[in-house]
Amino acid sequence: MLHEGSQLTGQGNQGLLALPMTALFASRQCPGAAIRAAMDWALQQASNKRAVVSGFHSPLEQSVLKVLMAAGSPVVVVLARPVEGAKLPPEWAKPLTQGRMAVVSTVATMGRLTQPLANERNGLVAQLAQTIVVAHASPGGSLAGRLNQWRLDRRQVEVLLAG
Repeated sequence: MLHEGSQLTGQGNQGLLALPMTALFASRQCPGAAIRAAMDWALQQASNKRAVVSGFHSPLEQSVLKVLMAAGSPVVVVLARPVEGAKLPPEWAKPLTQGRMAVVSTVATMGRLTQPLANERNGLVAQLAQTIVVAHASPGGSLAGRLNQWRLDRRQVEVLLAG
């Protein structure tokens, strides 16, 4: 959740934040069916040039990011660490300079990625999105708990593969 006094800092095309975005989440470990479903979903988003926002941290989220970047789709990456001084992957340079990518964060201090920081990042990703897509939430995991809360909050949520 973007708290009072918190502000986004970032690089790239901040205008992307004004687009209707779909958030993508996936647990660190996903079954093959979830991977296939997420890659099909990524191709669909890429062909429609829909803006996708995510932490792009889990292996499946990273794979989806590669598909979206290759297709020239607009993406917003939310970091759980400060963007200022962050060593961004070299493959992000082109989409950043072409205005197809924004990298943002609310985090002001550097530190190790902790569960509370990851939760804060995921909350921001969900807040920025109109629709939330969960490729797979491991039963009992933190993402499964978030998914239940989003449903209680009557957020528009789609699950590609139920846990």
